[in-house]
Amino acid sequence: MKASILHDEHGRILSISKAVDLKASGSKFTSFGMMPGAGQQMVGVELSAADAKRPLRELHEAYRVDTASQKLVKKAH
Repeated sequence: MKASILHDEHGRILSISKAVDLKASGSKFTSFGMMPGAGQQMVGVELSAADAKRPLRELHEAYRVDTASQKLVKKAH
């Protein structure tokens, strides 16, 4: 499953959205998205099967974006 991640210059995740079929969900919208502000960037990632099933909040808490590779990495706790 694809996800869009909005992050700051330090790799902190600010927002996550998963790709959905808007028509199948009954929406009249044809598209949606996030717009990065100053100092923010967007990255598209392919979530693993396990991560695709997790609530977005759990992904937000467990990961950060490696700004060099633009990939999700687990946070060090």
